[in-house]
Amino acid sequence: MTTAARAANSYSEASKTIRIPYLFVARTMPFPLPFLMPFSMPDTKIDAFRAGLSRFITRLERRIGKLEALNARLSRLRIGIFLLGAAVVFLTQRSVDGAAVWVVAGVFLAAFSTAVYFHNRVITSLRRHNIYVSIKRSHLARIDRDWAKLPITQLTETPPDHPFGRDLNLTGPRSVHHLLDTSFTLEGSRRLSDWLLKVLPNTAETLDRQTLVKELVNLTPFRDRLSLLSALVTRNPDERWEGDVLLKWLNRNVEIGALSRVLIGLSVMSVTTAILLILSLNGILSGYWLLSLTIYAGVYLFNSKLYAHLFSEAEHLYFQLNRFRPILQFLESWRYKPGSRLAKHCAPFTEEGEPPSSYLRRIMWLSIAASGQKNDVLRLVLNLIMPWELLFTYLLSRYKERLRSRLPLWLETVRTLEAANSLATFGALNPTYQFPKLLNDQDSTPAFSAEGLGHPLIAEDVSVRNSFTSESSGKVALVTGSNMSGKSTFLRTIGTSLVLAFAGSPVDAESLVTHPVRLFSCMNVTDSVTDGISYFYAEVKRLKKLLNELEKEDGAPLFFLVDEIFRGTNNRER
Repeated sequence: MTTAARAANSYSEASKTIRIPYLFVARTMPFPLPFLMPFSMPDTKIDAFRAGLSRFITRLERRIGKLEALNARLSRLRIGIFLLGAAVVFLTQRSVDGAAVWVVAGVFLAAFSTAVYFHNRVITSLRRHNIYVSIKRSHLARIDRDWAKLPITQLTETPPDHPFGRDLNLTGPRSVHHLLDTSFTLEGSRRLSDWLLKVLPNTAETLDRQTLVKELVNLTPFRDRLSLLSALVTRNPDERWEGDVLLKWLNRNVEIGALSRVLIGLSVMSVTTAILLILSLNGILSGYWLLSLTIYAGVYLFNSKLYAHLFSEAEHLYFQLNRFRPILQFLESWRYKPGSRLAKHCAPFTEEGEPPSSYLRRIMWLSIAASGQKNDVLRLVLNLIMPWELLFTYLLSRYKERLRSRLPLWLETVRTLEAANSLATFGALNPTYQFPKLLNDQDSTPAFSAEGLGHPLIAEDVSVRNSFTSESSGKVALVTGSNMSGKSTFLRTIGTSLVLAFAGSPVDAESLVTHPVRLFSCMNVTDSVTDGISYFYAEVKRLKKLLNELEKEDGAPLFFLVDEIFRGTNNRER
């Protein structure tokens, strides 16, 4: 069953035939010859898919309305129980004995606690529903290419000297990356950007990634659950969580040897002080405990640099781990299909031994205990009894050593999964898109072939589709046509489709077959007044880079796209 058929089964709705207008293109021939290539895509199920998603959003909104009404009723109930309980307790204590007052107060306290418990559950459910409906609304906006409704959160930028990124509008607002990106971590978003901007594709890596994305396309519950949990642990929906914060903590070195020696010495001194205090209270060796305590305090303060950062580090660490742990719990508890690519990718979370969330839970408890440093009175008492801060600094450092070989792998796995999840969501929201066929054999033909190719940034109902084939490398194809006939868009469509294919994503095409190629474009050249570079000179510099790329022997042939060569000068000089 194809992806389009699965979407049709999920959202049963009458299909609609979309007629595609014509476009003049020129294929690779001894002499460029324009020809007409009409396409129609009957029964695409796009309208059915969109209608089904809209109905699902409507059902969620109705459920949110019921939860909001229940939330209001429970709020009033809590206030009513509190006021009634206060009044009844007041009247009871004036008319009966004290025991009855405590019984009445206990009954109303239990009733109030029960109301608070259920009210909190409703509030949590309401928050989850609001987040989930916002996720689905963003999905609908991605289908309709409604850029105003898509979140813009710390979008990545293309390096100015990149061979094709800027010409193909791969990053920034209203870009391919903006359309695809559903990750919740900054690193996951950057991983997706790296895949789109990769200059030299690796066919083996791409095929492996494509297999993972194909599996995720059909795992809507997995993708939605991961997106929901990710949104729940994010403080601000306009910000992304940075996993590198944990790596910075992990790489902050602490001299465990010196820490342990000081800790042992202070522990011995605290025990000695306690023994001397007991002896002094019994009239034996009176006063010596004070000397021992003074020495203990002096040594403790002298080594304050070992634990000075404990509270700030513990507080920040607790907050970061509290956000990351639900994601790990979900990934380690999901029932993966045995032998699947997803199961292989998430193996670091499911391998035998202590699960990742357990490591983080213990560190969170240590962080909570270490936060006693914030209370000055409690801090003084605890540290007089024993080297409290030094002890938890040591325990945190020990767990840091245990996590040093594990946490980077967990973060790396989540980042790659997020980027693949973005591509899979893109494929699921566009059920007519197809996964390209990537060839390893450089001698096989055709070198590139696409049927019914469309641009992913253009909405389905206005997209113009065409086919293009290049039988072998070493050929040049010229695209001709009148002004505003779509020539530049056609070139960008080919380049963007190649980028998506090598990223492991489905593409907007009936079929696409390609060899691994290096991509280079000269389409969106700009001049610079401040640098004294004219448009023509900027274009010459860009074409010189193209010639340099042609001379490189990187294994893969160069697929170049040039839009109106030397348009920065007059026709005669061109």
